Amino acid sequence: MKFALALLLIFFSFYSVNLKAEQASVITLNIAKPEQAYPPYHWLENGEVKGLLPDIIAATTRLMGNVEVNYVVMPWKRMFELANKGDIDAIMPINKNSERQNYLNFVEQPLIMERMNFVSTTAFNIEFSGDLSTLSNYDVAGIAGYYYGEAYSSSNLNTIELPNEETQVKMLLAGRFPLAILDTNVLPYYINKLGGEKAYKVTILSPPLYEASLHLAFAKKGRYGSQAQPFNEALINLKNTFKYHDIIKTYLTKNTP
Repeated sequence: MKFALALLLIFFSFYSVNLKAEQASVITLNIAKPEQAYPPYHWLENGEVKGLLPDIIAATTRLMGNVEVNYVVMPWKRMFELANKGDIDAIMPINKNSERQNYLNFVEQPLIMERMNFVSTTAFNIEFSGDLSTLSNYDVAGIAGYYYGEAYSSSNLNTIELPNEETQVKMLLAGRFPLAILDTNVLPYYINKLGGEKAYKVTILSPPLYEASLHLAFAKKGRYGSQAQPFNEALINLKNTFKYHDIIKTYLTKNTP
């Protein structure tokens, strides 16, 4: 009896040690998310971060098995400042460019592809064939800190940097700006939030300006810069399942808040 009891105690001792080791191996990633709502990609609801991208990240970390996520909501530019210093573990959702790669380890596999279009209204009769030089007489409402592709960056179009998408759409609907650059999946949310189209109707110009990949990126100076590769492998595996495509269909075929 004493021998059996001793074996039982040894078993629970080993179990306790292994459980503590397993718990110690779990890491919590502090991921910065912009404070501006960007449905259907991400938004804040009752203190909880929701949306297409958080769902993809959650499904990916479940495959990794040892990663938990804590979102930190902050202004867009602040995300990059903290990442540059290594004071945040990762940031999302961002486009990849050479300047950002100086201090960020990008997850190579994109979370999703985003398409940017020029958007106008019936207050202006603007035609667009894809030649950026034909828009040289117009101001373009963009977002401060956003990257719209190399072609746009080198076009020398006059960009008015606004703080967020809501301001962009508000100015468009009021006939204040001839052009804005927007993801057309995001556009309906802000039109509805602002009371719908009234004096002017929104027109989406084709072809698209820029198709961008949206990434999660880890701070090189941060605690978990090396996690970009394991996350990348798990995300590739997720994309080979029905789960990833189910998430896409859920958010791109229904109304978001």
